[in-house]
Amino acid sequence: MTKNTFLLLGLILFAISTSSSAGKLYRWIDENGKVSFSDKVPPKASRLEREELNEKGRTIAIKDAAKTPEQLEQLKKLKILKKEQNELLQKQVAQDEALLKTFQSEADIDALAKSKFDMVDSHISIALSQSETLKKQLITHQQSAAEYERDGNKMPAKILSNIQSAQQQFDKNQREILDFKSQKAAIEEQLSNDKLRFNTVKKQPSPPKTLEDDSTPSLFIGEITCSADSCISLWAVASEFLTQNSDTAIIFSSQHLVLTSTPKLSSQKALTLSKIKDNDVSKVTLDIRCKNTKLGKETCKNDQAQALIDRFNQLGSNSLTPNH
Repeated sequence: MTKNTFLLLGLILFAISTSSSAGKLYRWIDENGKVSFSDKVPPKASRLEREELNEKGRTIAIKDAAKTPEQLEQLKKLKILKKEQNELLQKQVAQDEALLKTFQSEADIDALAKSKFDMVDSHISIALSQSETLKKQLITHQQSAAEYERDGNKMPAKILSNIQSAQQQFDKNQREILDFKSQKAAIEEQLSNDKLRFNTVKKQPSPPKTLEDDSTPSLFIGEITCSADSCISLWAVASEFLTQNSDTAIIFSSQHLVLTSTPKLSSQKALTLSKIKDNDVSKVTLDIRCKNTKLGKETCKNDQAQALIDRFNQLGSNSLTPNH
C-alpha cells in the first residue's frame, strides 16, 4: 500500500476504535485498481472480493468475488469430480482394509494363490483326460461314417446323430479347458496385484477418511479421455507428472486415485490425480488445491496454475482427446 493508503487506513481505524460501538471494516479493490476502506460495502462493490479487517488493520476474513457463469459451471464440475473421487477413495480404503485383514504377509498371499492354482490345475487335468476320450469317440463315429461312404451305402441317421453329439461334447470340453486356463491367468494377475497393493498399503501413511480439508480449490481442471488400452500408459505418465509438479507429498496412491497432502504454505499447490470410468471410456483428471489464504487463492488462480493444467492436458497423445 502507498503512504496515503496507510494514512487513510490509520484514520479510519482510529475513528472506528474510538466510536461508541466499533463495527467491521472492509477493504476492496475495484476494477481500476482503486483501494477503498469502509465499515459498509456499497452495492456497486458488493460483487468484488473484499477483506474484513480487525482493529489493527489485519485481514481476518476474505469474501470472494461473485462468480461468473463460467466459474459457476467449473465449480459445479469440480463438485461432481470431488464426489467421484471420494467414492474412489472410500472403495479403495475398504478394499485395503479387507486385504490387510486377510493377509499378514506376502507368504499368506502366495499360499492362497497356490491353493487356487492347485484346484484349477486339477480341473484342467481332468478335462484333458476327458478330452482324449471324447476325441477317440468322435474319431470312431467318423470312421463308421467313412465306411458307409466307401461302400456307397446310405448314411444311417443314427451315425450322423452320433457324430454331431460327439463333436458337441468335444467342443464343450475344449471350451472348458480354455476357461480353466483363463481362470489360472486371472489368479496370476490377482496374485501380482494383491502383492503390489499389499506392499503399497504397508508403506504409505493412514489414508484420509475424506477429501474434505481446509484448502481452496483451483477452477483450472485438467482432463484427458482415454480408452481401456491407452489409459494404462497414460496413467503411468500422469502419475509421474504429479510427482514432479506437486509441491506437497503423496499421502495416498492407487490405480485410480493419487492424493497429495494439504498445502501448508500459500505458495504451494497440492495436486489430485484421478481416473474415472464412464461407460467404454475413462477420464484422467488433475485438479489443484491451495492454502485457504488470500495469497493461496492467488496461487490457485495465477498463470502458473493455468500453465500447469495446460501441460497436463498435453500429456494425451494424438489418439487421445484433451478436454479443457
